Amino acid sequence: MDVGYGGPHPHARRVASAREYRPPPVEVPVQYYQSIIAIELGIAGALLFQIRFFVPRGEAAREGEDLPDPRLRLLMAVIIGATLFGALAAMLHKAEKRAAIALTIGVAVSLLPILLRALPPLRRPPDSDESDRDVAVTVIGLVLYVAVTAAAVILVAT
Repeated sequence: MDVGYGGPHPHARRVASAREYRPPPVEVPVQYYQSIIAIELGIAGALLFQIRFFVPRGEAAREGEDLPDPRLRLLMAVIIGATLFGALAAMLHKAEKRAAIALTIGVAVSLLPILLRALPPLRRPPDSDESDRDVAVTVIGLVLYVAVTAAAVILVAT
């Protein structure tokens, strides 16, 4: 501290404490939420293409294709939108781990339809000769997916 004729300089204490000030550590860095947004946008693009979200019902009927149930399409749009806007809100409000956990689960749920489409179907047509191994592959794949998602949530929570 500077000591002069009149005692310590009035600003000396503030300057010293300003040098020692360190912002509190951030629980979840902003980059995590930015990554969630980037991943979710990729999932949204793939999912919208995969379920032919923008194809009019009349055109799909003429081509003889079945579109997913409109309620499922709406549910996926709500999940994707909630995850995207949740990540934006988390960045804005410097959210804690609870938001990061919820967003991680949101990404996992929005990725699930793509995973189900890639795995062999659980139901076999009656006239099919597919083996039970295909069903086992799907079940093992889903169990592994749940385990990886749970591990990711645990990592975010700790």
